[in-house]
Amino acid sequence: MTEGLRWRRAVLKLSGELLGGEEGPLDQGALSFFAQEVEAARAAGAELAVVMGGGNIARGSALPQIPRTAGHAIGMLSTLINGVALREALSEAGVPTLLLSALPCQGVAEAVDPWQAREALASGKVVLLAAGTGNPFVTTDTAAVIRALALEAQVVLKGSKVAGVFSTDPAGDPGAELIPQISHEEYLKRGLKVLDLAAVAIASDHRLPIYVFRADRKGALLSALRGQGGSLIG
Repeated sequence: MTEGLRWRRAVLKLSGELLGGEEGPLDQGALSFFAQEVEAARAAGAELAVVMGGGNIARGSALPQIPRTAGHAIGMLSTLINGVALREALSEAGVPTLLLSALPCQGVAEAVDPWQAREALASGKVVLLAAGTGNPFVTTDTAAVIRALALEAQVVLKGSKVAGVFSTDPAGDPGAELIPQISHEEYLKRGLKVLDLAAVAIASDHRLPIYVFRADRKGALLSALRGQGGSLIG
């Protein structure tokens, strides 16, 4: 039973900054909130994989004091830390979970295996995908699109603190207008910023829709799966 879902199998790109809070980079309240959001989506019939960002801990592009390749490695490891934390929050909520990583860590996370991941999704597990693609200079937005294609997902859901695709940056322009729907091609032509352009280009090649929504509101994930409350690229 999929309770009016527009998309059943989805990859959620979850911004790392959403997992931080008053308690620090890993806030228990935030982790519990997203565990409940994911469980509500699963209970509605969604098959969900989650690609974590790592910006609450470290961003590879924001570490100028060390070589960029090393900085990106730190960023990827930050997403693995988030994956472990979210796995524990989901476990406490009674959600069966599989944590896979592009940088496997013995005893913590197995290597990413699309076949294993698809089987886990079909069996009702939530699949957490850490460490991006395992390569430097590739964003977690792009990783989410690549993982969605490998898992035969119907959509990428980009969840952050931004409510959708805007005409200009809403943080700096109070007159920025929300764009409810835009084609991949128009997004790329206008050079919009909410999602990495490389990610949108790959999605465009494969006609994979991307739905951008604000994720830190109760029920927002389920609404996004119904195509409500955000912006559609595609």
